[in-house]
Amino acid sequence: NPGNICSNAKGRKHVRYHYDKDTVYIRGEFRAASTGIDGGLKHISTILNHTVPKNFDHTDPPGFVRELLARKGYGTDAFGLLTAVWMQNLCILQYDYITVFVTAGVSNPNPDPAKPHTINIIVTSDESMSDAAILETIMTATEAKAHALRNLGRDFTGTTSDAVVVAAVPDPEPKHLYAGTFTEVGRRVYDAVLTGVTASLDRHEGRVQRTTPSY
Repeated sequence: NPGNICSNAKGRKHVRYHYDKDTVYIRGEFRAASTGIDGGLKHISTILNHTVPKNFDHTDPPGFVRELLARKGYGTDAFGLLTAVWMQNLCILQYDYITVFVTAGVSNPNPDPAKPHTINIIVTSDESMSDAAILETIMTATEAKAHALRNLGRDFTGTTSDAVVVAAVPDPEPKHLYAGTFTEVGRRVYDAVLTGVTASLDRHEGRVQRTTPSY
């Protein structure tokens, strides 16, 4: 599968990812927060975003995610997201030590929340962040997503099932304590998400044609 290694300038930490036609897998050692399936705040080794059919109706989404992890031999210390967006429309953006993964579909601004029609945003950092900064990054990414939708002329700021995962390398003395839009890390997250949501929607809605994820 295609993949890449994103490392900071000193090469001390790295985020590994690979994807196939249905799923992007992000691997590393993370302190992470998720608003998605089985979300919360914990240490994890894997994040995945998986494409499912538009008529997907699984009775146990957490169990479904565990099945996806098991197929790869990955443990359950993970966060998973589901989407109806084709993985070929995935956009991956790197801004220094920040890497953002976006799939976006908003043809219906208020879909059935049990269905996987959504904007999924994954933010990873090769530099450590406090728990407060990890959680604040969710806010920063959401602000950027709303900005992108307004720029595209939408009169809504998201769908009912949008999800964000934020993951940073763990450190008992984190480098970044805050992640608002005017912080060093927040500026990078905001710019990457703003660009990524716009680009992913352009692909999903046919304004840009791609056969593979874009980096």
